[in-house]
Amino acid sequence: MSQVTNQQEVKEGYAFLSHEELVQYVKKLGLFHEQEQASVEEVSDGKINHVYRLSGEQKSLILKQAVPYCRVVGDSMPMPLDRVTFEAKVLQEYDRILPGSVPKVYYLDEAMAILITEDMAPMETGRVALINGTESTVFAADVGEFSAKTVFYTSDFYMDPIVKKELNASLTNPLMRQMTEELHFDWPFNFHETSHFEEGMRNDVLFLSQDQRLRLEVAKLKHKYMTKADALLHSDLHSGAIFMAEDRTVIFDTEFACFGPFGFDIGQFIANLFLNGIGHPEFLSKRYEQAREAWYTFADTFSHLWKTESKEHYTQLDGYLTHVLDEIFADALGYAGCELVRRAISIAQIPDLNIEEDEQKRMASRKKVMELGKYLIMERNNIRSLEELKNWFV
Repeated sequence: MSQVTNQQEVKEGYAFLSHEELVQYVKKLGLFHEQEQASVEEVSDGKINHVYRLSGEQKSLILKQAVPYCRVVGDSMPMPLDRVTFEAKVLQEYDRILPGSVPKVYYLDEAMAILITEDMAPMETGRVALINGTESTVFAADVGEFSAKTVFYTSDFYMDPIVKKELNASLTNPLMRQMTEELHFDWPFNFHETSHFEEGMRNDVLFLSQDQRLRLEVAKLKHKYMTKADALLHSDLHSGAIFMAEDRTVIFDTEFACFGPFGFDIGQFIANLFLNGIGHPEFLSKRYEQAREAWYTFADTFSHLWKTESKEHYTQLDGYLTHVLDEIFADALGYAGCELVRRAISIAQIPDLNIEEDEQKRMASRKKVMELGKYLIMERNNIRSLEELKNWFV
């Protein structure tokens, strides 16, 4: 990780607020009445920021305050405070494209690195729902549709080329993008000191780092992510970045957003469905079917938009849509593979694999996730459909 000092990152006037100070802060903004009783509950689910639910007498809201480092690591992993600024901009862009698909942005304080948004309670986070088996029936299709629409409407197939390039320039997000590159493509494949796995997997992880053919394919995927600005990506679209209700799905946590390849987001999401199924065998076949639903909804939605709303004249050429979808599918599989490997053995651990108390069972699941990830990376250009993966989920 590039070592950007806190002095460079912290703007004048920044201070990390206590619970009492948070209440006074929102009252000064007029979001709560001065005499109103308000409570603060920390609801931080990720590893990076402090997130709070502030509840008043009539309403509640979510306040996120960034610190100039990764919250669960400390000063040794500095992070840019302006990530909440990018997050707010992208949430507003997504709300313009697909109203109601993300929480409303109420307030952004760039100096204090504070973002205040709509509280989506009582919606359930996707990761919790998938672990408990309480997910909605619409979430997979909703995420597929969301991903297709957000990438199409921010691509050169729809946007004015100059406007798209200006949006890309305004959302470069270089330091968070670099973190994505390291977390997804570098650390998991290089026996990094931050890796997390059982001692019985040490040789597996070591062999992974010595597999030159695999690392070559990862290098190709990394280079495409770094250089191909197809569309605006969420860039961290896992099950913990969605809320679910019976008939609605909401996407949040866009601080890693940047422009990149079409297939990255949908690949990440599919990988997290696969991962949950492997970690919870009782849901294995169901998660596979939900991954299929997400992909086919993505492909159908993207194709419909291509045929009805594209402003690029070359989209009228026979075979061009098929070519683009084939590339998106191959990329999605490759990026899904990288996501599976990093979630299996790298610093970005999630409960799906780790709530199993039996070490042998936990290690077996972790190995299967890693093997599937390797397979998707290596065979992404040869796999023609998700149906070819069915044997992994029976």
